[in-house]
Amino acid sequence: MPDYLEQKRAKNKGELERVIVEGKHQPIVTKEEFERVQKMMAEKDAQMGQRRKNKGVHSDDLWRRKMRCQCGHAFAKTKWHTKTDFITYTYKCYDQTRTGTIAARLKNGLGIENVCRSPLVQDWKMYTMAQKVLHAVFDDPEGTLLDAAAVLGCGIAGVEQSEVLWDKEIIEEQLKKERGRYETLLDMRMNNEIPKEVFSRKQQEVGEKIAELEQRMAQYGDVEPATEADVSGKLENLQKLMGQSAMPEDGEFSEEEMDKYVSGVRVYEDRFEWLLNLSPDAGGGLDDAGSPVYFKKITVTPDDERAWFRKHPQWSKSNRYAELEAWIFI
Repeated sequence: MPDYLEQKRAKNKGELERVIVEGKHQPIVTKEEFERVQKMMAEKDAQMGQRRKNKGVHSDDLWRRKMRCQCGHAFAKTKWHTKTDFITYTYKCYDQTRTGTIAARLKNGLGIENVCRSPLVQDWKMYTMAQKVLHAVFDDPEGTLLDAAAVLGCGIAGVEQSEVLWDKEIIEEQLKKERGRYETLLDMRMNNEIPKEVFSRKQQEVGEKIAELEQRMAQYGDVEPATEADVSGKLENLQKLMGQSAMPEDGEFSEEEMDKYVSGVRVYEDRFEWLLNLSPDAGGGLDDAGSPVYFKKITVTPDDERAWFRKHPQWSKSNRYAELEAWIFI
């Protein structure tokens, strides 16, 4: 889409309707040849196995490999700030590189329906969270094993997870009720029991409520009660991990240790889910984690973030400190 004022081409992110016209240009290959090649490519892909979206990101960057958005996409890495010879980076959901972020779309007067709501994540936030997550697990091995045994022993949810599941159940009931109201409105309108104006107003109200509840449900992710199959072998692996791991001498975990002990991080609008790797020698990433079990929740405070910057003065300091919620899974 050309920008006639600036004489530049601008990407169409929904401002104008897109139209596909077939047969306007002389084809390079026939339609039959094209379809035959597509079939061959599909067969080859099937032979290599079913692939999940963005599974197995290969990158030299730690967080490109570890992070996954709530919508299923990987994260793109872009420059954030340059300080002398040191560059800090930010990570953005790949889907937002296509649609634009929520803030950018609102600024340009565009709709935000079905647009990924995951935030931009600066690299310093990931490093700050990683330190606190790993310290929460390794600082007190005996306490970690006792807490894990309480969660895993009977295959049931821990106290905090029970609260999450209870909230999720309440929202599910509300969502069921609102969907029932929506169906009732449709029936009443079809039977001409309410005027069109009233129907339109009520339909919008109920539709907005359903959208809000669906968004809240999405933020709970896949938190479910732990089952016997989920917990099988986890406590034993955690015990081995506690016995093999040593605290860093300077009190700070290296990037190599982060890579070793963290299988992946799933990013949501309001939280980060950190999945521990209970078998570091076996490797594996977020897609190979099986059935993670909720362990505990921690909060990274602005004071934690300021303390991290004091230890790493080469990073460009942030002027926007905010609490970060990290849920740890094992």
